[in-house]
Amino acid sequence: MTAVALVMMTLIPAKERLFLTLGVGFLCLAPGFWALPPTISGESAAVPTTGLGTGTVNTQLIKYLKQHNDKSTTYLFATTDSNTAAPYIIKTGQAVMTIGGYNGTDNAISLKKFKQLVKDGKVKYFYISSHTNNNALVKWVKKYGTKVSASAYGSTSSQAKGVGAMGSTNATLYRLSASK
Repeated sequence: MTAVALVMMTLIPAKERLFLTLGVGFLCLAPGFWALPPTISGESAAVPTTGLGTGTVNTQLIKYLKQHNDKSTTYLFATTDSNTAAPYIIKTGQAVMTIGGYNGTDNAISLKKFKQLVKDGKVKYFYISSHTNNNALVKWVKKYGTKVSASAYGSTSSQAKGVGAMGSTNATLYRLSASK
Protein backbone atom coordinates (compact mmCIF):
# COMPACT_ATOMS: atom_id res chain seq x y z
CA MET A 1 0.00 0.00 0.00
CA THR A 2 2.86 2.35 0.82
CA ALA A 3 4.45 1.62 -2.55
CA VAL A 4 1.24 2.59 -4.34
CA ALA A 5 1.11 5.85 -2.40
CA LEU A 6 4.73 6.64 -3.28
CA VAL A 7 4.09 5.98 -6.97
CA MET A 8 1.05 8.24 -6.83
CA MET A 9 3.06 10.99 -5.18
CA THR A 10 5.86 10.90 -7.75
CA LEU A 11 4.18 10.02 -11.05
CA ILE A 12 0.74 11.64 -10.85
CA PRO A 13 0.49 15.44 -10.92
CA ALA A 14 -1.03 17.11 -7.86
CA LYS A 15 -4.31 18.11 -9.49
CA GLU A 16 -5.01 14.60 -10.80
CA ARG A 17 -3.94 13.12 -7.43
CA LEU A 18 -6.61 15.21 -5.73
CA PHE A 19 -9.36 13.95 -8.07
CA LEU A 20 -8.11 10.37 -7.78
CA THR A 21 -8.04 10.59 -3.97
CA LEU A 22 -11.53 12.09 -3.84
CA GLY A 23 -12.83 9.42 -6.25
CA VAL A 24 -11.35 6.54 -4.26
CA GLY A 25 -12.61 8.09 -1.02
CA PHE A 26 -16.13 8.37 -2.43
CA LEU A 27 -16.05 4.76 -3.60
CA CYS A 28 -15.05 3.68 -0.10
CA LEU A 29 -17.89 5.66 1.50
CA ALA A 30 -20.65 4.74 -0.98
CA PRO A 31 -21.57 1.35 0.57
CA GLY A 32 -22.03 3.03 3.94
CA PHE A 33 -24.45 5.57 2.47
CA TRP A 34 -26.27 2.77 0.61
CA ALA A 35 -26.75 0.83 3.86
CA LEU A 36 -27.74 3.84 5.95
CA PRO A 37 -31.54 4.05 5.26
CA PRO A 38 -32.30 0.40 6.17
CA THR A 39 -30.09 0.73 9.25
CA ILE A 40 -31.81 3.89 10.43
CA SER A 41 -35.28 2.41 9.89
CA GLY A 42 -34.38 -0.64 12.00
CA GLU A 43 -34.83 -3.13 9.17
CA SER A 44 -33.41 -6.58 8.97
CA ALA A 45 -33.75 -7.14 5.25
CA ALA A 46 -32.60 -10.55 4.06
CA VAL A 47 -32.14 -9.23 0.54
CA PRO A 48 -30.07 -6.02 0.32
CA THR A 49 -32.34 -3.05 -0.25
CA THR A 50 -32.12 0.68 -0.38
CA GLY A 51 -34.56 3.16 0.99
CA LEU A 52 -37.23 2.70 3.63
CA GLY A 53 -40.38 0.62 3.89
CA THR A 54 -39.55 -3.06 3.48
CA GLY A 55 -40.43 -5.72 5.99
CA THR A 56 -43.82 -4.25 6.88
CA VAL A 57 -46.52 -6.11 8.76
CA ASN A 58 -50.28 -5.80 8.83
CA THR A 59 -51.09 -5.24 12.50
CA GLN A 60 -54.77 -5.98 11.86
CA LEU A 61 -53.76 -9.37 10.46
CA ILE A 62 -51.76 -10.06 13.62
CA LYS A 63 -54.74 -9.08 15.75
CA TYR A 64 -57.03 -11.33 13.71
CA LEU A 65 -54.69 -14.32 13.96
CA LYS A 66 -54.19 -13.89 17.70
CA GLN A 67 -57.97 -13.80 18.19
CA HIS A 68 -58.64 -16.86 16.02
CA ASN A 69 -55.72 -19.11 16.99
CA ASP A 70 -55.96 -20.95 20.29
CA LYS A 71 -53.39 -22.07 22.85
CA SER A 72 -52.78 -25.41 21.09
CA THR A 73 -51.73 -23.62 17.90
CA THR A 74 -47.94 -23.66 17.58
CA TYR A 75 -47.58 -21.31 14.60
CA LEU A 76 -49.14 -17.88 14.13
CA PHE A 77 -49.43 -18.92 10.49
CA ALA A 78 -47.50 -20.81 7.82
CA THR A 79 -46.13 -19.22 4.68
CA THR A 80 -43.77 -20.11 1.86
CA ASP A 81 -40.67 -18.04 2.59
CA SER A 82 -38.64 -16.44 5.35
CA ASN A 83 -38.88 -12.97 3.82
CA THR A 84 -42.63 -13.01 4.43
CA ALA A 85 -42.38 -14.62 7.87
CA ALA A 86 -39.51 -12.62 9.40
CA PRO A 87 -41.29 -9.28 9.97
CA TYR A 88 -44.17 -11.09 11.71
CA ILE A 89 -41.81 -13.12 13.89
CA ILE A 90 -39.95 -9.96 14.88
CA LYS A 91 -43.14 -8.00 15.55
CA THR A 92 -44.97 -10.70 17.56
CA GLY A 93 -42.21 -12.92 18.95
CA GLN A 94 -44.30 -15.90 17.84
CA ALA A 95 -43.35 -18.81 15.59
CA VAL A 96 -44.24 -18.60 11.90
CA MET A 97 -43.66 -21.69 9.74
CA THR A 98 -41.78 -21.20 6.47
CA ILE A 99 -42.49 -24.28 4.39
CA GLY A 100 -40.21 -23.19 1.56
CA GLY A 101 -37.14 -22.13 3.49
CA TYR A 102 -35.34 -18.86 2.89
CA ASN A 103 -36.59 -18.00 -0.60
CA GLY A 104 -39.65 -20.23 -0.71
CA THR A 105 -38.11 -22.69 -3.15
CA ASP A 106 -37.09 -25.49 -0.78
CA ASN A 107 -39.37 -28.33 0.18
CA ALA A 108 -38.70 -27.97 3.89
CA ILE A 109 -41.71 -30.07 4.90
CA SER A 110 -43.68 -32.77 3.11
CA LEU A 111 -47.37 -32.36 2.36
CA LYS A 112 -48.08 -35.43 4.50
CA LYS A 113 -46.33 -33.93 7.54
CA PHE A 114 -47.96 -30.53 6.98
CA LYS A 115 -51.42 -32.13 6.83
CA GLN A 116 -50.65 -33.84 10.15
CA LEU A 117 -49.73 -30.49 11.74
CA VAL A 118 -53.03 -29.07 10.49
CA LYS A 119 -54.93 -32.09 11.80
CA ASP A 120 -53.22 -31.71 15.20
CA GLY A 121 -54.22 -28.02 15.31
CA LYS A 122 -50.61 -26.79 15.25
CA VAL A 123 -51.19 -24.76 12.06
CA LYS A 124 -54.54 -23.10 11.39
CA TYR A 125 -53.70 -20.41 8.84
CA PHE A 126 -51.59 -20.17 5.69
CA TYR A 127 -50.50 -16.80 4.28
CA ILE A 128 -49.80 -16.89 0.55
CA SER A 129 -47.81 -13.89 -0.64
CA SER A 130 -46.65 -13.05 -4.15
CA HIS A 131 -43.32 -14.67 -3.21
CA THR A 132 -44.81 -18.14 -3.44
CA ASN A 133 -44.13 -21.13 -5.59
CA ASN A 134 -46.85 -23.46 -6.74
CA ASN A 135 -45.70 -26.70 -5.12
CA ALA A 136 -48.03 -29.49 -3.96
CA LEU A 137 -48.44 -28.00 -0.50
CA VAL A 138 -49.50 -24.57 -1.81
CA LYS A 139 -51.88 -26.25 -4.28
CA TRP A 140 -53.39 -28.21 -1.38
CA VAL A 141 -53.85 -25.02 0.67
CA LYS A 142 -55.56 -23.29 -2.26
CA LYS A 143 -57.82 -26.28 -2.92
CA TYR A 144 -58.81 -27.21 0.65
CA GLY A 145 -58.21 -24.02 2.62
CA THR A 146 -60.88 -21.38 3.04
CA LYS A 147 -59.98 -17.86 1.95
CA VAL A 148 -60.35 -15.38 4.75
CA SER A 149 -61.88 -12.15 3.57
CA ALA A 150 -59.26 -9.43 3.79
CA SER A 151 -61.90 -7.14 5.30
CA ALA A 152 -61.87 -9.45 8.34
CA TYR A 153 -58.37 -8.25 9.12
CA GLY A 154 -58.46 -4.62 8.06
CA SER A 155 -58.33 -4.61 4.28
CA THR A 156 -61.05 -3.89 1.75
CA SER A 157 -60.31 -6.52 -0.92
CA SER A 158 -59.92 -10.29 -1.03
CA GLN A 159 -56.20 -9.85 -1.52
CA ALA A 160 -54.46 -7.63 1.00
CA LYS A 161 -51.88 -5.27 -0.46
CA GLY A 162 -48.67 -4.21 1.21
CA VAL A 163 -48.70 -6.70 4.05
CA GLY A 164 -46.27 -9.40 3.02
CA ALA A 165 -42.60 -9.57 2.34
CA MET A 166 -40.84 -6.50 1.05
CA GLY A 167 -43.79 -4.22 1.71
CA SER A 168 -45.63 -4.30 -1.62
CA THR A 169 -47.03 -7.74 -2.17
CA ASN A 170 -50.46 -9.16 -2.72
CA ALA A 171 -51.27 -11.77 -0.12
CA THR A 172 -54.13 -14.08 0.74
CA LEU A 173 -54.85 -15.68 4.08
CA TYR A 174 -56.36 -19.18 4.15
CA ARG A 175 -57.98 -20.89 7.14
CA LEU A 176 -57.04 -24.57 7.28
CA SER A 177 -59.37 -27.24 8.54
CA ALA A 178 -58.29 -30.38 10.36
CA SER A 179 -61.02 -32.36 8.58
CA LYS A 180 -59.50 -32.06 5.09
